[in-house]
Amino acid sequence: MRQFSCGHLYYRTFYLDEKRHSLFVGAMDRIFKLSLRNISQSHCEKDSLNSEPSHVANCVSKGKSEHFDCRNHIRVIQPMGDGTRLYVCGTNAHFPKDWVIYANLTHLSRRDHVPGVGTGVAKCPYDPADNSTAVWVERGNPGGLPGLYSGTNAEFTKADTVIFRTDLHNLTTGRREFSFKRTLKYDSKWLDKPNFVGSFDVGEHVLFFFREPAMEYINCGKRVYSRVARVCKRDTGGKNILSQNWATFLKARLNCSLPGEFPFYFDEIQDVYRIPGEGSRFYATFTTASTGLVGSAVCAYTLRDVQQAFRGRFKEQATSSSAWLPFPSGKVPEPRPGECVNDTQTLPDVVLNFIRSHPLMDESVAHEGGRPVFYRGDVVFTKLAVHRLKVDLVGTHKDFTVYYIGSNTGQVHKVVQWTDRDGRPMSRELDVFDVTPSEPIRAMEISRQYGSLYVASDGGVRQLALEACARRYDSCLRCARDPYCGWDRADRRCRAYSPG
Repeated sequence: MRQFSCGHLYYRTFYLDEKRHSLFVGAMDRIFKLSLRNISQSHCEKDSLNSEPSHVANCVSKGKSEHFDCRNHIRVIQPMGDGTRLYVCGTNAHFPKDWVIYANLTHLSRRDHVPGVGTGVAKCPYDPADNSTAVWVERGNPGGLPGLYSGTNAEFTKADTVIFRTDLHNLTTGRREFSFKRTLKYDSKWLDKPNFVGSFDVGEHVLFFFREPAMEYINCGKRVYSRVARVCKRDTGGKNILSQNWATFLKARLNCSLPGEFPFYFDEIQDVYRIPGEGSRFYATFTTASTGLVGSAVCAYTLRDVQQAFRGRFKEQATSSSAWLPFPSGKVPEPRPGECVNDTQTLPDVVLNFIRSHPLMDESVAHEGGRPVFYRGDVVFTKLAVHRLKVDLVGTHKDFTVYYIGSNTGQVHKVVQWTDRDGRPMSRELDVFDVTPSEPIRAMEISRQYGSLYVASDGGVRQLALEACARRYDSCLRCARDPYCGWDRADRRCRAYSPG
């Protein structure tokens, strides 16, 4: 295991760039650029960019701690264009600030100034302890202009949680062509104190994954559900109604449960992962509620099933005391609310009013295979990274999916999934690594090029080899279960698998 640390700096944001052989890490007051080949060869000063906070005194005067809350925790690192520039956003002593840097960790020249950058409000959180997400989207936006989509808190008081798209500027002239779009303010039907865990650019949509109190369950008590929300990238809002808001916002529940007459639900999503280049499947970690039985699971979702939920029936609460019920399909206005159109400002008011009051879908997004990939009791899963590989077995190819699952106790669970001869999904836990003992795992990423897993905790970053055959397995049975490995009969030892 290789390590990198420059002190207890709360390393929580990753951006992996295999083209530049670098792992960019957002920490407290610093951005690091680590070597993917060997992170321990990176230097605390030469391979970092300082980003000290402003407004520290004002932050402290509001009762926040000087040495944690009132620092600049980097929470967004996103590539722009071909990746030579990076969009960055930090908490900046509870006064969010964003800026753009070159990928070699130097500041932009004056002629390369990016319009619309300077304030990070609604782009990254005020509080470094808050969960948030952001994705820079180059294509598909109005006017073909790039912009940031984010899910975060937009107020110091945390009263305004938002799914947001920045103003869209012409990068040549600096002129603002399209104003920002956001979810309705203070409307719990749209968002109710969500905890965001991920966002993705998918075709003509941007998807957001989060957990929030379940408004449809409120008459039966308090419960948290996991959600996926969708907005159309071409959305420019309504003409009169929802003029500054999304005209295509929809959300649906994510189902991660053990099947049975009374399904056992893992309701609270903690992380979501999509394998780069494979946009049709999402993997997520879930936990049970913090009260009662403690357990965690990993579930997989296909884009097809996500879209199917958004094509289904809407959910409605007729009055504030009514139960939530499916909305009659025959009464849904045309064109269907939430669908992408060339110009949302041409949508009739009846469609916009319907979206305003009916953002929730009735059907949940089904998990692949009808059950979790893997689940455990008495453990809290935090982060996830996934690797898919093909193995040549006596002239036939077999697909394996390997899950690296981080926990709140600093362990990484290695789980492999495959299909049996009847096409049924099977899974097995291969190993458990003590990576960051006593510290929760905060971020994870995989480099296929360097065959490494990168893991962050508040105290530092670790690098583990995906293949550790000779060091981990001393028997044929254990060796053969790992798709990275094969048993060498002549030498009676476990070796890295290679085709043939």
